[in-house]
Parts: sequence; structure tokens; C-alpha cells
Amino acid sequence: MANQRDIKRRIGIVANTQKITKAMKLVAAAKFAKASYAVTSSRPYSESFNAMVLNLVASSSTEIKSPLVKSSSSDQAEGKKSLLVLLSTDRGLCGGLNSNLFKHVQSWMNEQNQQMDIYAWGRKANSWASKRNNSVVDRKEKLLDQPSYASAKVLVDQIIEVYKSGEYDSVYLAYNKFINALTQTPQVTPMLPLSMGDLGEGGSDGKTDYIVEPSFADMIDTLIMRRLYMMLFQAMLEGTASEHGSRMTAMDSATSNADEVRKKLTLQYNRARQAAITTELTEIISGAEAL
Repeated sequence: MANQRDIKRRIGIVANTQKITKAMKLVAAAKFAKASYAVTSSRPYSESFNAMVLNLVASSSTEIKSPLVKSSSSDQAEGKKSLLVLLSTDRGLCGGLNSNLFKHVQSWMNEQNQQMDIYAWGRKANSWASKRNNSVVDRKEKLLDQPSYASAKVLVDQIIEVYKSGEYDSVYLAYNKFINALTQTPQVTPMLPLSMGDLGEGGSDGKTDYIVEPSFADMIDTLIMRRLYMMLFQAMLEGTASEHGSRMTAMDSATSNADEVRKKLTLQYNRARQAAITTELTEIISGAEAL
């Protein structure tokens, strides 16, 4: 059994760790309140705008000639490859948030029988992707610190420029979808091209009658680009809320576990102290009887 000094030192270490985890929980809770409000407030607009664009494309009576749209009959060209935009956190201590995302992405990549490059956006994504056989062609950090529509626009413009160059046949976005503080769901969503065969996902029946000015052909690329801006911005908001919610939950669990460990060590310390006192009394009594 460890002596009293060692046990007391361990109790102090656990108590200090508990203070740190409790402070991190409070900080995460404050950030989570703001992030969860932002993501739930923007979600109705994001979903409505996405459905509107899909309905508009589906209701078009003319053939859409845009590099950002492909018909349901189009096949992937031979020798092409896909681009995966992987959005993760920069910091750890947020439970299994990143590991669950990477497991889901790896399972999805195994199902895709094609070459794939990765945009590793987030320090954890960069660390994970660097260990894979896939080529990491872009690295960025601190995207989830302060998500903004302006930064999402810059990033999407970069993606569109690379896609239009013809280097990639398709682009996908992987991120954590926020459900609540306890639940975050990994998602892999197609970004480019807009597939005519997937328009039903937006709730479109193709019967909505729209009046488009100046013309549908002039507006389609702009609408699709704005849809992509909102898609990435929403994913950034989802990732931020997921990070703070997961960290808050993880730190709350760590604080509770530290309290349990501290109680067990305190009990162990009291037993060791009691055993030491009993030994001393026994020695005193034995010495007195010897006299």
C-alpha cells in the first residue's frame, strides 16, 4: 500500500485536475450557448434556401448548361478523382467527436472506388489525413473559432475554381452535424456538381412555377454558388456547436470522474492513516508492558 505522503500528493493532483476540467466545462458551456443559438437560428434559412434552389432547377423546362450541374445520366469520367473537404476541430478534449467523424469518413471512403484528395481543414483533420495514403492538397486551421459567411464565401470560391479547372470530377464535404450537447452526427454531403438525379432530396416535385428575372440561365450559377456558400457556412456553424457541446459534456464527465477518484483516494488515505495510528499505539503499549 502507498504511504500517506504519496496518497496525499495524488489527492492534490486529482483536485488540481478537477479544477481545470471544471473551468474548461464552464468556458465550453458559455461558448456552447452562443454557438447552439447561431446554428439553430441559421438552419431554417439554410434548409429553405437549399430547397428553393433545388426546386428551381427541377422546375426548369430547358436544359441547364452549367459546369456546376450534371444530369442524372452523366457518368463519372475515367481517370478523374474526387475532392473531400474534411472539416474538424483544432483542439482536442472534446470526447469522441473527431474520432467518430474520421471513422465515418474512412468507412465512406472505402465504399468509394476512386482516387480522392483531401482538404484538411482543422488541425485534427490535418493530423489524421497526413497518416493516410490520400494526398492532402490544402491545410487550414481555426476555421471553427469564429465562423462567418465571408470566410465561407472565400473558401467556396477556392473550391469552385479548382473544380472548374477540371482536376476533380466531384467534391464532397465531411463535418459533424449538431443535434444536441450529447449527440453529434458525422455527415458526408456532396457539394459539386449539383446532380439532377438527387433533386428529390430537397423536397422538390419539379412542379413549382417560378418567374426568374432577368433569366434562368443568367441566375443559375449565382444561385448554386450562394447555395454552396450557405452550405459551408452552415457546416462551420454545425461543427462549432458540436465542438463546444462535446467538450462541455466531456469535461463534465471528467470532473465527475475526478471527484470519484478523489473520494477513493481520500478513503485510502484515511485507512492508511488509521493503520499508522494503530501501529504506533501497538508499539507504545508493547513498550509499556515491557517495562
